[in-house]
Amino acid sequence: MDSQALPESENAKGQMQLASLLLIDTVAEISICKKKALVIKSLQEAFTLSRFEKDGKIHTMAVLEDDGESVKGVDLSVTLSRYDSNSFDVIKDMEFNEIVKIILECTTTVTVKYKKLLPCVTGEEHLAIGINYAEHGKETGQVRPFMFPKFVATDPAVHYLHYEKGWLLDYEVELGIAFPSAVCLSSDVEHLRIGFLVVNDFTDRATLMRKMDSQNVTGGKGFPDAKSKIGFLPTGPYMVIPRDWRAFVKELQLQLCVNGELRQRGNAKDMVWKIDEIIERSLAVKGKKCSYYQDKTVTLFTGDCIPSNSIIITGTPAGTAFNAPKRSFIFGTLIKYICTGRFLSAKMHPYILQQYLKKQMKNPFYLKPGDQVESCINYLGTIKTRVQ
Repeated sequence: MDSQALPESENAKGQMQLASLLLIDTVAEISICKKKALVIKSLQEAFTLSRFEKDGKIHTMAVLEDDGESVKGVDLSVTLSRYDSNSFDVIKDMEFNEIVKIILECTTTVTVKYKKLLPCVTGEEHLAIGINYAEHGKETGQVRPFMFPKFVATDPAVHYLHYEKGWLLDYEVELGIAFPSAVCLSSDVEHLRIGFLVVNDFTDRATLMRKMDSQNVTGGKGFPDAKSKIGFLPTGPYMVIPRDWRAFVKELQLQLCVNGELRQRGNAKDMVWKIDEIIERSLAVKGKKCSYYQDKTVTLFTGDCIPSNSIIITGTPAGTAFNAPKRSFIFGTLIKYICTGRFLSAKMHPYILQQYLKKQMKNPFYLKPGDQVESCINYLGTIKTRVQ
C-alpha cells in the first residue's frame, strides 16, 4: 500500500520507526571503525609491526594488542638486536614460522602510546592510483583508473594537519602497500612479502582544479601538486604482513569518519585494478616521464623498479567532499560563457572548471580547522587526524 494512503498518525509512526532503524544502522557503521580496527590478526595469519624510537634507536614491535590509545607487544629489535629503520629489514631472511616462534617464546612485552609511534613506513616518493573504485569514479565523473606520483614524507597515526587559507581540503581513506625490496618484475609479488597499511591521501582540490587538464583528467596533471603538501600522507599505527596476502585483501573494509559522521565506506576486494595489475601497469611505464609535478614532467618512480619504502596508494571509495559538476551547472556556465563574450579571451573547459572552483569554495563538506578525521581499515588500525 502507498504510504500516502495510510492515516497520518500511522504514516508518521512508520517514518519514525524507519528513522530509528537508519540511525541505529548509522551508529553501527561508525562503530565498525573503532571496533574492527582494534582486532589484531593472529600470528599464524600475519605479523603486525609498529615502529617507535627509544634511546636514539628505531625499534620495531610485533603488536599483539591495541586498545585504541596504545599498542602492546614484543620488541623485536631488542630480541633480535636489529634496529633497522625499515621494519622489513628487522625480520629479513627469516621464515614466517621462525618469526612466529620467536614472538611466542618472548616473555617480555612493551607498551607504547599511539602518540609515540613513528610512521609505520617511511619514504617521500610514492605511487598513487586514481579512480580505482567504480563508485568514486561516478561521483568524480571519471570512468577508468590512472597513476600519478605523490612526493611527500609520511606522518604518524596521531596526526596534526595544518590548514592553509584557500585550500579545499579533501580526505581519502586508502589501502597502502609496501615491499621489503625493489619490485622489478610483476611476478615478484608471488614470492615477496607485502606490507599493508591504512593511509589518508589528503588533497587540496583548489590546487588540483587550477592545475588539472580538464580535457584529459586521467593524464594526472595537477594531482601530484595537489597531493604532495606537507602533512598529506599519514600512515596507520602499524603495517601488517600477512602469510596469504591475496586472502587478506578480500577481508579489508575501508572507512572514514569526520567528526563522528561516516563519510566513506568500501571494500578492498572492489578495487578496479587489483594489486597484480597495479604492479604490472606501473612497471610498464618505468622510466617514462608521463606525469607532471611543479610544471615539469616526471616519472612515476625513480629507476626501473618500484623501490622499497615507497607506498603504493591503491585508491579511495566513494564519499569524498568533491563531486563532479552536474550537467545543469555545466550548461548554465556554458550559456554565461557565450553570452558574456568570455569565449573571446578564455578557453571553454578551463573557464567552466574555474567557475566550478568558485562554487566549491562554498561546499561545507571540505575539511576546516577543528575537524577530526578517523581513517581506518580493519586489522590495519586507525589514523586520527586533527585539522589545525
